[in-house]
Amino acid sequence: MTEPSAQEYHDKADVSARRIAKVYAAALLDTAQKQGQAETVLAELDSLVRDVFEREPQLEVLLSSAAIGRHARRASLQRIFGGRASATFVSFVQVLNDHERLILLRPILAAATAMYDERHRRLRVLVSSAVPLPDDIRQRLETDVRAYFHLEPVLIPQLDPALLGGLKVRIGDVQYDASVRNRLDSLRDQILARSSHEIQSRRDNFSSGE
Repeated sequence: MTEPSAQEYHDKADVSARRIAKVYAAALLDTAQKQGQAETVLAELDSLVRDVFEREPQLEVLLSSAAIGRHARRASLQRIFGGRASATFVSFVQVLNDHERLILLRPILAAATAMYDERHRRLRVLVSSAVPLPDDIRQRLETDVRAYFHLEPVLIPQLDPALLGGLKVRIGDVQYDASVRNRLDSLRDQILARSSHEIQSRRDNFSSGE
């Protein structure tokens, strides 16, 4: 009988972690929803993982370290989050600590975000462009995505100066048909034209200055 490889053990661990994370994410959203704080609590979790952990990686190590017992960590958690976050969020973090699950904060955020979007029929749309997205282009993109997917789009803009095509849209793993691609191509062409016009205007202003 062949022994499972290290990668297979790792994959199974990841699957197990995601499954447990979904349970905690659902419990968090259900509790926050009853209190009318779903958006607030989700934003707090997002800020902790994406902002605080990025600025202070040692805090993530502290929270997930098995070397520090949960009893010793409880007071630290209250000191860190108490008065700075909602009572619902602080209680949730303490529950995770009591069950030694703080290491799951990142997969819990991913699961909670996906659940919240599904419950509110939202679709996250990553939009990369060489220049800031003009308001009229943003509105047209939202209209097209809303009409095609029948979901409320949440645009996530990203600036990518190296993107010569003007616009790149990513909607998870969803494949969209030719009509949608044509519309997006049209939007991309408009952004590209605006980018060219902006560059030319700068050149003209520079020449006039000379």
